[in-house]
Amino acid sequence: MNRERIPRLHLIGPLNGVLTPDSYAAVAARAAEGGVDAIHVRLPGAPGGEIMRLAEEVMARLGSNVRVTLFVNDRVDVAALVSAGGAHLGERSLPVAQARRLLGVDALIGRSVHDVRGAAQAQDDGADFVLAGHVFDTDSKPDQPGKGVHWISELTRAVSIPVIAIGGISVECVGPVIQAGAWGVAVGRELLTASDPKAVAESIRIRIEQK
Repeated sequence: MNRERIPRLHLIGPLNGVLTPDSYAAVAARAAEGGVDAIHVRLPGAPGGEIMRLAEEVMARLGSNVRVTLFVNDRVDVAALVSAGGAHLGERSLPVAQARRLLGVDALIGRSVHDVRGAAQAQDDGADFVLAGHVFDTDSKPDQPGKGVHWISELTRAVSIPVIAIGGISVECVGPVIQAGAWGVAVGRELLTASDPKAVAESIRIRIEQK
């Protein structure tokens, strides 16, 4: 796998209580203008038809922006139906090999991990990258402290596939996680609540590419 194929700035959404699905496509398109190169459609527990409609709306908003990869989270069947660029799998989702059978060899497949063992297993299973979290304290997991930047360093020493840091990522903390070895970052609230998603994405992108 060519590492350069793996997006470096991922937008994860929509998030319950932060942004409605109806608003997500517009925000995602603006963020893509600022340098987001992976858009994740994540609707846990939603019917497949609802997920498919949102994925199609996001794709329509992106239009000819071919440098952005659309990922459908967990629902590999929906990813296949809308011809998404990839799928992102939770630790309890389908095995990577089965997802690749549905999506084809060119699709990008990521896996969420929460420890070194999980990252190593994801690599062995053929994942193209791992989404590693949560790194910093986050409102979405108020009872679980962040694992810290040192944990990203530990992960990147243990696996050769790209590590994308997630969890409490803000503009200010992008530099430290990239310096720790992360290939990129995944952002939710910081972009979803921004008055200007394009400007915030640009700021994050600059910090990713400076390190």
